[in-house]
Amino acid sequence: MGRIFIVFVLLSANLFGQAAIGNEKFDQKQYADAAAAYENIPVPQRDAGILNRLGVSFHMLNRLRDAENAYKAALKLEPDDSESTNNLAALYYSQRKFSDAERQLRKALERSPDNTLMRLNLRASRYARENSKKARDMAASVSAGNPILIEKREGDLLQLLILMPPKDVEAATLYEKRGDSFFARKMYEDAIIEYRKSIALDRYNASTLNRLGLVYHQSQKLVEAEQFYREAVKQNPYYLEALNNIGTVHYVRKDYDRAMEQYMRALKIRPESPTILLNIGACLFAMERYEEGYKSYQRALEIDPKAFDHSSGFGTLIQTSQRSESTLNFYLAKVFAMNGDKDRAISYLYKAVEEGFKDLDKVKGEPAFALLLEDERFQKLMETMGAAPPAAVPR
Repeated sequence: MGRIFIVFVLLSANLFGQAAIGNEKFDQKQYADAAAAYENIPVPQRDAGILNRLGVSFHMLNRLRDAENAYKAALKLEPDDSESTNNLAALYYSQRKFSDAERQLRKALERSPDNTLMRLNLRASRYARENSKKARDMAASVSAGNPILIEKREGDLLQLLILMPPKDVEAATLYEKRGDSFFARKMYEDAIIEYRKSIALDRYNASTLNRLGLVYHQSQKLVEAEQFYREAVKQNPYYLEALNNIGTVHYVRKDYDRAMEQYMRALKIRPESPTILLNIGACLFAMERYEEGYKSYQRALEIDPKAFDHSSGFGTLIQTSQRSESTLNFYLAKVFAMNGDKDRAISYLYKAVEEGFKDLDKVKGEPAFALLLEDERFQKLMETMGAAPPAAVPR
């Protein structure tokens, strides 16, 4: 028994030793040595992370068949692993199989929709698929120095070399940065000019398309805003910022059913987004579905207690503005009371009363307001509501 234990300890030490050596060599970009160390790990002991790194090592050595086997072995162990999925897409790209690369990247983004590198890779693969001849000519011209068409490795992910003419990429990036500068200074007309120049050269950049939509949105040009949000989603179906922003266009138009449809699509991609949950809550309140709206707000605050403090992000999401009405403010008071924020709860109750909320029994009977019973401000509000004349009975 002791001998078996000693053998087990030695095997375990060897396993961890080879993994450590492989990881060290991998970090140093010594891919041949990394691959050799990983291959010394017995097959049953290789997890998805090791297999992915083995695949990347083979890939960077242009041993594409070995890389493909390693990536697929990793995905067999963890089918939802977005890193191996991305890298398998990169392998297809290296093989000039641009359609296969794009399909794999869609799968990767479905699992990791916020990953910036994967978004860039989808842009590169879409361009290559839709401009196959130009892309293949560009690939041929760079193949001597970069036969695998990889821009760089970032962590355990491979970034594709975009096969667009470098002068177009540089010019599009310059116009994009100028647009960002004008947008930040609220010079919307100038931002529109620069962003449009950028997408004229590179219409595959979903981020630029979304920001162009945002600029039009801020300029109250909703038709144009929706057009470019939808173009961003066309380029990247998992670009949830654009999905959210399409919903907000419908919200502003008071087309709440269509707004909800877009918000729910966005929420499916990112279920834990406080901004999207707040937008859903605002939409539900606008539809007078108060209890559902309350639950959506409550969930947003559970995820981020400061969700209501955040302004909408420049270039990312637009959050719907709050409607000013008595019932909405009553429910907002309830939300903040449930989260222990007495000051905000009382503030929204006062707003509710100022805007005509008169149901004293509903306030007294709300369990969430038990927190407020000893607060002098709440007691004064109850006195004010009790002293108010009853509402006139409609004739």
